[in-house]
Amino acid sequence: MKILLNVTLGELANRINRQVLVDENIGVMDLCESLIISMNGHKIPIYELEYNNVVYYPYLANETKNEKSLENLLLKDFKLKKSDHFTLEYNFENDYYFEIVVDNIYESNDKSIFKVLSGQGYGLLDDKDVYHLKSLFTLREDYLTKTEKEYLEKTFNLEECNKEIALYMENKVDIFTPKRYVFNVSLYGFEKEIKRKIVVDNDVLIDDFCRYVVLAMNGDLSHSYGIKIGKQYLEEYYENLELFYLNLKEKQRLKIIYDWGDHWIFNLSLSKIIDDYGNDEFEVISGKGYGIIEDVGGIWGLANIFNGEDTSWGDYDINDFDLEKCKESIKYIN
Repeated sequence: MKILLNVTLGELANRINRQVLVDENIGVMDLCESLIISMNGHKIPIYELEYNNVVYYPYLANETKNEKSLENLLLKDFKLKKSDHFTLEYNFENDYYFEIVVDNIYESNDKSIFKVLSGQGYGLLDDKDVYHLKSLFTLREDYLTKTEKEYLEKTFNLEECNKEIALYMENKVDIFTPKRYVFNVSLYGFEKEIKRKIVVDNDVLIDDFCRYVVLAMNGDLSHSYGIKIGKQYLEEYYENLELFYLNLKEKQRLKIIYDWGDHWIFNLSLSKIIDDYGNDEFEVISGKGYGIIEDVGGIWGLANIFNGEDTSWGDYDINDFDLEKCKESIKYIN
């Protein structure tokens, strides 16, 4: 059976909408992610689906009566009827949501699993909230930035939309394939003196990955931390998702910031991607330099300790690195 869905972007339903044809055997996760792509969204894991007073999450481990996992769930499991209604919340930080209504259910010889039939409006902007986006259609042209004017000039392209969805689904297989990432890690301000080479499986939780790196650099996890890609900090919703969701490429750079007071910055560069998993989900291969010292006031305090100007913390040698001791320290998160 085929299901015809009318999809609108909340707050902008009359300007940004899609009509899609889906097979009842489509995975609901694939459905949600294809709809997000069709609306020009790319923060794929950041969504939840509400249907019949139940909220469905991608990869929710502990299910309750009103909270379920989308994993292995097919659209036909919902036993849909005409006029049934869903709400797909997306990119929570920017308050986007899609209203989805079942327009029709019928038999068809169409072999496609998901296909956009028509649409209106280019789509959303991941780096702007829905209220800012809504305002663009009412502001005078001389109040708009060049980027905003360019956005308003864009139109919906059916062929490109379906092509991008197909490309995402094709690449998604590769994203979930077991891999190991080899990172070079260095401490900002001591890039030549303090560094580690690490290997991590791509199915490690992003939160655990951050904790492993902090421990490998001699932190004790007594402070908060965050991860940054480019200029953007990852929202808290990413913490319990696996590393593969970031779809990292070789030579890509990340930053892990630890202790907002001392503000330690660990620079990471992805030097190599290896197929398959290893024996340990995270491993320090080699290193140089002692690492950080907790609560010394950041890189300036650390420099004063290593050069002997501040002896109140004790005697520390910047070159004192013990690989076995470092490996032992990362076991503390388990």
